[in-house]
Amino acid sequence: MNPPIVVVMGVSGCGKSTVGQLLAQALGAPYVEGDDLHSPQNVERMRAGIALNDAQRHDWLLALADRLAVAHAQAQPLVVSCSALKRAYRDILRSGAPDLCLVHLHGTPEVLAARAAQRKGHYMPVTLLESQFATLEPPGDDERVMRFDVTHEPLEIVRGTVAALQACGRLTGQNRNPNPSGEFTMVAFTKVVLSTDADGFARFHDEQIPLGQGTPQAMLSELFASGGFQLRESPVGFRSQFHCTVNTQWLFVLRGQMEIGLQGGTSRVFGPGDHFYSADLLPDGATFDAKVHGHWSRQVGAEPLVTLFVRA
Repeated sequence: MNPPIVVVMGVSGCGKSTVGQLLAQALGAPYVEGDDLHSPQNVERMRAGIALNDAQRHDWLLALADRLAVAHAQAQPLVVSCSALKRAYRDILRSGAPDLCLVHLHGTPEVLAARAAQRKGHYMPVTLLESQFATLEPPGDDERVMRFDVTHEPLEIVRGTVAALQACGRLTGQNRNPNPSGEFTMVAFTKVVLSTDADGFARFHDEQIPLGQGTPQAMLSELFASGGFQLRESPVGFRSQFHCTVNTQWLFVLRGQMEIGLQGGTSRVFGPGDHFYSADLLPDGATFDAKVHGHWSRQVGAEPLVTLFVRA
């Protein structure tokens, strides 16, 4: 069986490009942004709020089918983002890759209109969303489709897609992105965040930073700005009082161990190579209350603690 060829489909604003790029990284596959293959005339029509008809979409679909056909003939994986609204459109795509799989991102008109309105720099106006829903023919069960609600996080959708491809035998060690042990690795960095909740108390939670740039051998996040960095050494026995972070910052442990304690008695220990992102700021207008706000930190063990602070 050939490596997976996947079309991420759905109406405007559903997140096709975001999911498609992450999925391509996860599979170690090339990515094609379907919108890039539209003719200049089609782009101008859509920018003007004019919905494309079948004839105007035809050459675009053939160009995408040609890309899919090359991947199929070379037994190479490929991920394409394309609205693929009608079954007839998908049949044209399947003429290039008969065994292609679909990832259908779906949601309510209200949710998708709100998402589309937040997009910047895209020529597809929100006014065309109604026509896309009118055109949409959701794929049937016979179309090798995986369905995901757009309210799920993109990385959740990618994980679900990869799991489905693995379950049906479409992934092998040659067409997925493995770690040294040979197990599948999701291309994201888990950002540990220490932040102030609405009740004023500090809590930990995790966020995912997509590693959607670079190559499968050297996966990168987007480039983040920094306000500078500082190194600090804390001697054995160091412990602070409860305090809030003055400015948001990353903290990386370079040597030794560091414990962060929260109100209520819970704590976490971070060792060399560990990190957290501190956004435990004093709420606007609040006066510091040592019984509610902030966190404490201390050095743990017999080795001095060396930390690196990177200002956000």
